Amino acid sequence: MRRPALIPGAILVALGFALVATVGASARPQANTIQLRTVMNATEEVPAPTGDVNAGRGTFTATVTKSDTGASIAWELTFSGLTGNASAAHIHLAATGSPGPVVLALCGPCQSPLSGTGNITPATLAAIQAGNAYVNVHTPTNAAGEIRGQLSTSAAVTTALNARQERPKPKGNVRRATGTFTATVTKQGGSGRIVWRLRWSGLTGRADAAHIHVGQRGRPGPVAVALCGPCRNGVRGTAVLTPAVLAALETGRAYVNIHTPKNAAGEIRGQIRAVPLTIS
Repeated sequence: MRRPALIPGAILVALGFALVATVGASARPQANTIQLRTVMNATEEVPAPTGDVNAGRGTFTATVTKSDTGASIAWELTFSGLTGNASAAHIHLAATGSPGPVVLALCGPCQSPLSGTGNITPATLAAIQAGNAYVNVHTPTNAAGEIRGQLSTSAAVTTALNARQERPKPKGNVRRATGTFTATVTKQGGSGRIVWRLRWSGLTGRADAAHIHVGQRGRPGPVAVALCGPCRNGVRGTAVLTPAVLAALETGRAYVNIHTPKNAAGEIRGQIRAVPLTIS
């Protein structure tokens, strides 16, 4: 009987590396639910509404849950300052600056505040996640729509920072150094925005700077977003996120750290968990 050919060790090692690379390159974690949000006003409505519409305001928030046939949506709507009664409100499909067809009727007539549920198709879900969907409220004066807001996905995250996570290992007595980074990330199509706050205690010195870096857990990586520098405790801020940074946040490949004079490369760090902004 002929013996099976042995695979050289070098090939086995190569196969092992290929397997690790395949696993490491897996797609971003997919959420079962995502949060939607928009703020509505008259300046976003197309065609432009008529009359005194400057006071018109509204908010729309929703939770979208994936199902076998698409997704279900549970929503809340508030508005004020309209030129008259709200005759209807809808979700439409279109990019920013363009009108589009109705895909989900929310109410008609409507009173604020109001909540409800509905179902959306896979095509509608894809359009929402691509930034090509909006909510508007209609009135008798502006039957085509008086206030409007483009839908975006949103998620809140909290990250704990400590010296144990920092790479390279920080110097000095850093055992008591801790911090907390809280943020809300919004995504509309390929663009994004982060609203954040940073707190800390027990550092070896002043906080010279703080950043969001792109990097895997346990590894250093390049700066992606400069948060502050120098920084005061409790600092808040906002920043625009590039598609590359959004992708890193969605896959858990981003971290926050704080730098001090003693530890210029970083004294405390926290890996940001994967931010749920997409349903497959």
